[in-house]
Amino acid sequence: MKAIVTEIGVRALDEKEPMIILFGESATEGLKEYSVIQTFQETHTLELKKGDLLKIDKQEYTIDYVGPFANDNLNSIAHVTLVFADAPNDDAIVNGLYLTPDAFPTIKVGTTIEYVSRGV
Repeated sequence: MKAIVTEIGVRALDEKEPMIILFGESATEGLKEYSVIQTFQETHTLELKKGDLLKIDKQEYTIDYVGPFANDNLNSIAHVTLVFADAPNDDAIVNGLYLTPDAFPTIKVGTTIEYVSRGV
């Protein structure tokens, strides 16, 4: 499933903090300040699992960990946190997708984010 970045909050991107908070267009103004807003191009139910792919423009990431609330929130309000670091053994972000490689992507309005299930 593919989404397009439509808005970037003034405090959304900081390479020193290796994460990006994604929300759909229903995010409040307060959340938008810290979030990247994505709009899905189609509406299918996503069920992401470890080993699936996330593509940000041409950069491809492997999903190493899917937080227990990530799929539900992604499907209901287009909300998920992309984390460009190893998943901790405990205290992982419950709405997080932990990704490798840990290279922080370039995000701009118009960037495409593609969620790719490998069907494993």
